[in-house]
Amino acid sequence: MKHYLSIVGLVLVANTVFGQTLFTYGDKPVSKQDFLTAFNKNPPTKEERRKALDEYLGLYINYKLKVQAGYDEELNKQPSFIDESKNFKHQIAENVINDEVGIKSLSQEAMLRSMKDLHVAQVFVEIPKKGDTTKAYQQITAAYKALQAGKSFEDVAVQFSSDESTKKSKGDLGFITAFTLSYSFENEIYKLKVGAYSKPYKSSFGYHIFKVTAERPALGKRRISQIMIATPPNATDDVKKQYLSHADSVYKLIKAGEAFDKMATEYSNDYKTANNGGEIGNIGIGQYNADFEKQVFALQNVGEVSKPFASAYGYHILKLLEITAPPKDLEDAAALAIVKQQVEKDERLALFKKNLLHNKWLKVTKYTPWAYDTAAFRAYTDSNILSKITNGIKEVSDTTVLFSFEKKKIYAADWAVHIVKLLQNPIVDYTSMMKDFIDLSCTQYYSYNLELYSESMQAQVKEFDEANLLFAAMDKHVWGKTGTDIEGLKEYYSKHKESYQWNSSVTALVINAKTKELATEVANKLKQSIQDWHSITAAYGADVNTDSGRFELSQLPIKQVFANKDGIVTEPEKNANADGYSFIYVLKAHPTKEQRSFEDAKGAVTNDYQQVLEKEWIASLKKKYPVAIKQAVWQTIQ
Repeated sequence: MKHYLSIVGLVLVANTVFGQTLFTYGDKPVSKQDFLTAFNKNPPTKEERRKALDEYLGLYINYKLKVQAGYDEELNKQPSFIDESKNFKHQIAENVINDEVGIKSLSQEAMLRSMKDLHVAQVFVEIPKKGDTTKAYQQITAAYKALQAGKSFEDVAVQFSSDESTKKSKGDLGFITAFTLSYSFENEIYKLKVGAYSKPYKSSFGYHIFKVTAERPALGKRRISQIMIATPPNATDDVKKQYLSHADSVYKLIKAGEAFDKMATEYSNDYKTANNGGEIGNIGIGQYNADFEKQVFALQNVGEVSKPFASAYGYHILKLLEITAPPKDLEDAAALAIVKQQVEKDERLALFKKNLLHNKWLKVTKYTPWAYDTAAFRAYTDSNILSKITNGIKEVSDTTVLFSFEKKKIYAADWAVHIVKLLQNPIVDYTSMMKDFIDLSCTQYYSYNLELYSESMQAQVKEFDEANLLFAAMDKHVWGKTGTDIEGLKEYYSKHKESYQWNSSVTALVINAKTKELATEVANKLKQSIQDWHSITAAYGADVNTDSGRFELSQLPIKQVFANKDGIVTEPEKNANADGYSFIYVLKAHPTKEQRSFEDAKGAVTNDYQQVLEKEWIASLKKKYPVAIKQAVWQTIQ
């Protein structure tokens, strides 16, 4: 009891600390945790943290005030706001669900498995599609007992497997890695150590016993092109020799310098790839026949071409285009991103979603089946599929409710639309089809209403909506005003003229050229005819870029000191980002300070006027929503 009370006490203390109100604006409280969550999205260094906290508190208070003004003015009810919010929810729903399902851990699991290749063998006993499965179970059980008695795996695979291909290969499946086989098989195999075999495993195909016979570091993937010289079915050895001779002649042409892609287009019988230079794409472990795969991974250097080799289809010549190395560790962010993309398309994610659907989503969405006449429902369904009139079926109609969720009912009409897309004949297995329809409907409903069930979704949507509200409120009270209030800008300029002065400046051409030689050439031409500078610079196209205008000396993209006089041309100077050379041609010198005109100063005036408007607006908001900081709580933030 003492231990229990201690734990409860710690929880209450933790909730008190993180649930403390840091400040209020009007009657709205803001917790310490909300403030820290926002602040820690871009945390500063330890040395700067205290100063950054002090500065951020003021910014965060102002942010809350502006957003509240947006809510009070109902800017969130504008059609554009509502549409943007809906679109955002739709865009992030899949990612939020994937995170909930556990895509991160699934990706890391696949990543670890991708780091090694396993050589696998199996005993396989097929289950009959219809009828008694007892015989198959007895056969796999006998195979397992034979292994336990010490019989070799190869002999057991030959003796007990039911299909000829497994018997012929003595159960050998070759090397596999992540994503090679189905996820359920992969799970069984990756549990095993080298030399170990599994217990009998039942799949939709039959019974399996897997064995890992060897392990090696993963080979990764190879992007290749091929030329295939196909041989006729049942070709005799003499005929095959003729095709091999043809393949050898193509190989010799390639070695003599002929382009591989050209030879593929001209000679390859693989019509899917011939017009693409023979490119097959990326090949990983377990995708092709083991002999073909061996030839692929025997190529070590990009550009290397294999000698012709035989397969069941004919003769192949391969060229290695690219090597994709396997991931080294979980810190390999680029590799993890690629694996995540594979997981998103793979059955493993779908399986985990289905588990979550049955264990959580159906409950939280308050799925409720409704009662209806099942015989009439079958007749209604068949009538819809066969496009017959359904008015004669009184017990079930389009408005009959089949099941419901918290805020939505699913009608027979919804089922009819769904089922007509899938089938053109009367349904045999209503139970299975209805289960799938319920799963689909629940997934769609949960995804569409995710904000009701996911804290992550709520947080992201709130952040997005508040950012939009902030933008709308700023546009209404600050940005929009300065865009239309020209008289106000001019008045502000007149009162603060002394703040808008030209420092030492030049009216000049600022020219950037790709090379120093090109810059020098352009400069020489301009010295001879500055009046034609437009046509001179335009003649060089994208190799020469020109900007003209009045610039303060500090704004120029060169470091060299030059005399501020008319007609001065500076030496070409390498750019700071090293993408070319720049020089200045001074058209008119302005060596002393001068008053900027309103048009020259308009950008700076607009910026300053906006700051004034914003300060006035913030001041009015603080009167409307008085701010009170809880100093005792503030002092606990480090």
